[in-house]
Amino acid sequence: MQLPNHYVCELDEFGYLTWRGQRGIRLVAPNGDTNPRDWTWRVSFDVNYDGEPVAMEPFNFAVPEYIPGSDSANPDAGSQGLVDLTVVSPVPASPGNAVVRGERGSGIQIDGVVSTYSQLPVAPKEGAQYVVKADGLLYVYHAAANGWTPNGQGVVIRGPAGTTDWSGITGKPATFPPTIGAGSNTAVAGDDPRLTDARTPTAHTHPAAQLSDATAVGRSVLTATDAAAARTALSAVATTDPRLSDQRTPTSAGQVYDIAFKSHTGTRAIGVGTVMPEGVRIERNISVSSITFRGETAGTGNLVVELRKNGTAIAGTSTTIAAANHAADTIVTTGGPWPFAAGDRLTVNITTADNPAGKGLQVSLKGVTA
Repeated sequence: MQLPNHYVCELDEFGYLTWRGQRGIRLVAPNGDTNPRDWTWRVSFDVNYDGEPVAMEPFNFAVPEYIPGSDSANPDAGSQGLVDLTVVSPVPASPGNAVVRGERGSGIQIDGVVSTYSQLPVAPKEGAQYVVKADGLLYVYHAAANGWTPNGQGVVIRGPAGTTDWSGITGKPATFPPTIGAGSNTAVAGDDPRLTDARTPTAHTHPAAQLSDATAVGRSVLTATDAAAARTALSAVATTDPRLSDQRTPTSAGQVYDIAFKSHTGTRAIGVGTVMPEGVRIERNISVSSITFRGETAGTGNLVVELRKNGTAIAGTSTTIAAANHAADTIVTTGGPWPFAAGDRLTVNITTADNPAGKGLQVSLKGVTA
């Protein structure tokens, strides 16, 4: 039986909790062998610093069983169950569960069972005992004590503790033989000839509709009556299809015609650049749908560039590139597509240089023949 106790502890000069001149304090850890059990400890503080009180809220905490470490000289090292008040998690307060036992009786008399407390008899005999199903408690009637035990305060019905260990169960058979048979709820004996029947499996079939993980296209190929039907399911052509050997000349329009060239090297400056100031000659009619500008290094301020055809600025190609994007791809599609005819000469012109200027400029054109 564990009775409540109160301990007054102090902090030493190093901040350790001490009791009776020793660091730390040993508290009882409640368990199934204590009565009550599962209680919590409460800590409150009276701490001052330089004469000023330190506000610290009291809280409740649980004390687990202490298991010392392997070093007898320092048992706290590697131990389990130490509680540090500076990091312990607060828990709801609990006074524990006390058990009061009297002498062992010869049994218990129950006069009746009702579903709810309100259904207990109004005028039963003195000492009547009823179990209420709603809470599983036993209620006793005493006229001198205002009748029935108050709702929720009935007696817990508990028999003697039994074993949960397999070895503690008495009267059990040594083995539990199964029921042998051919039914769905019986077992097959170890010498049943069906377990060693090496017969050839019975032939069986499965229609395509039973293949749950097959796609509609897969089932169509599986059930195709001939090669033509299978090709139809796959939208494929036969090896003899004349389109596979059509050696016609490709159409002139729509063929890829991409161009990429360096226009400026060294420090960027206003003008058509230092690499090909004469520009690039277009050899066939094309249509350009995308323009990409990129410098080698970044400068300071905005860089303004444009494409020129035969020395004239092409509408919609003038682009302002901020310093953060000088050395990145700047893609222009708005304003296109831009048509070029065979014989046109294309140049890249810087109309406003960044200052101080970075190095290099390249343009890439995405186009097709027209």
